[in-house]
Amino acid sequence: MKRVCVLVLACGLMFSGGCALFGGDDKDSGVESPAPAQAEAASPAKADKPAASTSSLKGEARIRADLEVTGRELVGRAARTVMPSKAQKSVRKQGGEYVATYVEVDQNNVSTDMRPGKSGQYVGFIRYSEYEYECRGKSRQDALKGSQCERVRTRNLNEMIRYDGKKWQF
Repeated sequence: MKRVCVLVLACGLMFSGGCALFGGDDKDSGVESPAPAQAEAASPAKADKPAASTSSLKGEARIRADLEVTGRELVGRAARTVMPSKAQKSVRKQGGEYVATYVEVDQNNVSTDMRPGKSGQYVGFIRYSEYEYECRGKSRQDALKGSQCERVRTRNLNEMIRYDGKKWQF
Protein backbone atom coordinates (compact mmCIF):
# COMPACT_ATOMS: atom_id res chain seq x y z
CA MET A 1 0.00 0.00 0.00
CA LYS A 2 2.87 2.39 0.84
CA ARG A 3 4.52 1.73 -2.51
CA VAL A 4 1.30 2.52 -4.33
CA CYS A 5 0.90 5.82 -2.47
CA VAL A 6 4.49 6.83 -3.24
CA LEU A 7 4.02 5.90 -6.91
CA VAL A 8 0.78 7.89 -7.17
CA LEU A 9 2.37 10.91 -5.46
CA ALA A 10 5.44 10.78 -7.71
CA CYS A 11 3.33 10.54 -10.88
CA GLY A 12 1.10 13.37 -9.67
CA LEU A 13 4.09 15.65 -9.14
CA MET A 14 5.58 14.71 -12.48
CA PHE A 15 2.39 15.43 -14.45
CA SER A 16 1.39 18.57 -12.53
CA GLY A 17 4.58 20.53 -13.16
CA GLY A 18 6.98 18.97 -10.70
CA CYS A 19 8.34 21.06 -7.90
CA ALA A 20 7.47 24.36 -9.59
CA LEU A 21 4.25 24.35 -7.62
CA PHE A 22 6.25 24.22 -4.41
CA GLY A 23 8.80 26.96 -5.10
CA GLY A 24 11.21 25.14 -7.41
CA ASP A 25 13.85 26.66 -9.69
CA ASP A 26 13.20 29.84 -11.64
CA LYS A 27 13.64 27.84 -14.86
CA ASP A 28 10.69 25.62 -13.94
CA SER A 29 8.37 28.52 -13.16
CA GLY A 30 9.09 30.40 -16.39
CA VAL A 31 10.45 33.45 -14.55
CA GLU A 32 13.89 34.53 -15.71
CA SER A 33 16.29 35.56 -12.98
CA PRO A 34 18.25 38.82 -13.35
CA ALA A 35 21.63 37.13 -12.69
CA PRO A 36 22.20 35.89 -16.30
CA ALA A 37 21.54 39.36 -17.70
CA GLN A 38 24.10 40.89 -15.33
CA ALA A 39 26.64 38.18 -16.10
CA GLU A 40 26.39 38.86 -19.85
CA ALA A 41 27.03 42.59 -19.32
CA ALA A 42 30.26 42.06 -17.36
CA SER A 43 33.33 40.47 -18.90
CA PRO A 44 33.98 36.90 -17.68
CA ALA A 45 37.52 37.59 -16.43
CA LYS A 46 36.50 40.55 -14.28
CA ALA A 47 33.36 38.85 -12.92
CA ASP A 48 35.16 35.70 -11.72
CA LYS A 49 37.81 37.36 -9.54
CA PRO A 50 35.60 39.62 -7.38
CA ALA A 51 32.91 36.96 -7.05
CA ALA A 52 35.39 34.42 -5.73
CA SER A 53 36.89 36.81 -3.19
CA THR A 54 33.53 38.13 -1.97
CA SER A 55 32.12 34.63 -1.61
CA SER A 56 35.09 33.59 0.54
CA LEU A 57 34.71 36.78 2.60
CA LYS A 58 31.02 36.14 3.03
CA GLY A 59 31.83 32.58 4.10
CA GLU A 60 34.46 33.73 6.57
CA ALA A 61 32.16 36.47 7.89
CA ARG A 62 29.41 33.91 8.39
CA ILE A 63 31.81 31.57 10.21
CA ARG A 64 32.97 34.47 12.40
CA ALA A 65 29.32 35.34 13.21
CA ASP A 66 28.65 31.69 14.06
CA LEU A 67 31.66 31.78 16.39
CA GLU A 68 30.25 34.84 18.15
CA VAL A 69 26.89 33.09 18.68
CA THR A 70 28.58 29.86 19.79
CA GLY A 71 30.85 31.80 22.17
CA ARG A 72 27.91 33.53 23.82
CA GLU A 73 26.12 30.18 24.08
CA LEU A 74 29.16 28.53 25.67
CA VAL A 75 29.64 31.34 28.20
CA GLY A 76 25.91 31.31 29.01
CA ARG A 77 26.10 27.59 29.66
CA ALA A 78 29.14 28.11 31.89
CA ALA A 79 27.27 30.80 33.84
CA ARG A 80 24.31 28.47 34.43
CA THR A 81 26.39 25.47 35.51
CA VAL A 82 29.26 27.02 37.49
CA MET A 83 29.57 25.79 41.07
CA PRO A 84 29.47 27.17 43.70
CA SER A 85 26.97 29.63 42.26
CA LYS A 86 25.32 32.66 43.80
CA ALA A 87 22.22 30.55 44.47
CA GLN A 88 24.21 27.67 46.03
CA LYS A 89 27.13 29.13 47.90
CA SER A 90 29.82 27.08 49.54
CA VAL A 91 30.23 27.89 53.26
CA ARG A 92 33.23 27.22 55.47
CA LYS A 93 34.27 28.33 58.91
CA GLN A 94 37.44 30.40 58.97
CA GLY A 95 38.64 31.43 62.38
CA GLY A 96 35.70 32.88 64.32
CA GLU A 97 33.56 33.74 61.28
CA TYR A 98 31.85 32.01 58.38
CA VAL A 99 32.83 32.58 54.76
CA ALA A 100 30.47 31.84 51.88
CA THR A 101 32.09 31.70 48.43
CA TYR A 102 30.62 31.64 44.96
CA VAL A 103 31.73 32.08 41.36
CA GLU A 104 30.09 34.35 38.79
CA VAL A 105 30.77 34.28 35.03
CA ASP A 106 30.93 37.68 33.30
CA GLN A 107 28.64 37.28 30.28
CA ASN A 108 28.90 40.94 29.24
CA ASN A 109 32.59 40.90 28.31
CA VAL A 110 32.96 37.99 25.93
CA SER A 111 35.43 38.24 23.07
CA THR A 112 35.96 35.83 20.20
CA ASP A 113 38.73 35.41 17.68
CA MET A 114 39.46 32.85 15.01
CA ARG A 115 42.48 31.72 13.04
CA PRO A 116 42.68 29.48 9.99
CA GLY A 117 43.66 25.90 10.63
CA LYS A 118 44.39 22.97 8.36
CA SER A 119 42.36 22.27 5.19
CA GLY A 120 39.67 24.94 5.53
CA GLN A 121 39.06 24.41 9.21
CA TYR A 122 39.32 27.19 11.76
CA VAL A 123 40.37 27.41 15.39
CA GLY A 124 38.23 29.68 17.56
CA PHE A 125 39.13 31.41 20.82
CA ILE A 126 36.50 32.47 23.33
CA ARG A 127 37.73 34.74 26.12
CA TYR A 128 35.74 35.55 29.24
CA SER A 129 36.23 36.06 32.99
CA GLU A 130 35.08 34.30 36.14
CA TYR A 131 34.88 36.24 39.38
CA GLU A 132 35.10 34.59 42.80
CA TYR A 133 33.32 36.31 45.67
CA GLU A 134 33.53 35.83 49.42
CA CYS A 135 30.74 36.81 51.79
CA ARG A 136 31.64 37.00 55.47
CA GLY A 137 29.35 36.79 58.47
CA LYS A 138 29.25 35.97 62.16
CA SER A 139 26.88 33.08 61.53
CA ARG A 140 26.26 30.69 58.66
CA GLN A 141 23.01 32.50 57.79
CA ASP A 142 24.73 35.91 57.71
CA ALA A 143 27.39 34.58 55.35
CA LEU A 144 24.75 33.00 53.09
CA LYS A 145 22.72 36.21 53.12
CA GLY A 146 25.74 37.90 51.56
CA SER A 147 25.39 41.39 52.94
CA GLN A 148 29.16 42.00 52.78
CA CYS A 149 30.46 40.25 49.66
CA GLU A 150 33.65 41.25 47.91
CA ARG A 151 35.43 40.04 44.82
CA VAL A 152 38.60 38.24 45.83
CA ARG A 153 39.81 36.65 42.62
CA THR A 154 39.45 36.99 38.86
CA ARG A 155 40.14 34.14 36.47
CA ASN A 156 40.56 35.03 32.80
CA LEU A 157 39.62 32.02 30.69
CA ASN A 158 40.44 31.25 27.07
CA GLU A 159 38.41 28.41 25.56
CA MET A 160 39.68 26.94 22.31
CA ILE A 161 37.19 25.34 19.92
CA ARG A 162 37.38 24.10 16.33
CA TYR A 163 35.28 24.55 13.22
CA ASP A 164 34.73 21.28 11.36
CA GLY A 165 33.45 22.85 8.13
CA LYS A 166 29.81 22.96 9.24
CA LYS A 167 29.67 24.15 12.84
CA TRP A 168 31.80 24.98 15.86
CA GLN A 169 32.66 21.97 18.04
CA PHE A 170 33.21 22.37 21.78
